[in-house]
Amino acid sequence: MRFLSGLMIAAWLVTGCSGSGASADGGENVRNTMRASLGTSTASHIVSASEDALLNRYGYQFERRVETTEDVRLETSWKELPATSDEKALGFGFARIRITVRARPRDRAAGTFSATLNAWVEGSGPASDIWVRIPVTDEREAYLKEVIDFLENEFKGGVRRGTP
Repeated sequence: MRFLSGLMIAAWLVTGCSGSGASADGGENVRNTMRASLGTSTASHIVSASEDALLNRYGYQFERRVETTEDVRLETSWKELPATSDEKALGFGFARIRITVRARPRDRAAGTFSATLNAWVEGSGPASDIWVRIPVTDEREAYLKEVIDFLENEFKGGVRRGTP
């Protein structure tokens, strides 16, 4: 019984001291990702719409592309951007973002896939070139939401049947 009590106290101390708040220092508790469901479409439409939007509209470059019958994955390289005013208020001079669009089969008979977007954010100080995880601030979230909304609208129409 005494051993069990000691174990419970130790567990309580460890969890009590670990903290749960996010910090801007690149710590493990920083929520530096944003995830969103983009909708459904065919694999080819997801690939073409994502490539068109991320390459041409938003200026990302692709680092990895996987297309199988079970998985579609488009991963960009890190894109450096100026820090937003709320990122600057946290002490960062620059930000960088990496986006992955991933799709999994939704309806095999119809040939449709469900697509999701994941975005990661890192920052560096004005006088430092070390990149650390930084929180997704309100202004950065607004930028990522614009990307997400654009892709969602592309997928809402379903499969492209040609250009007007």
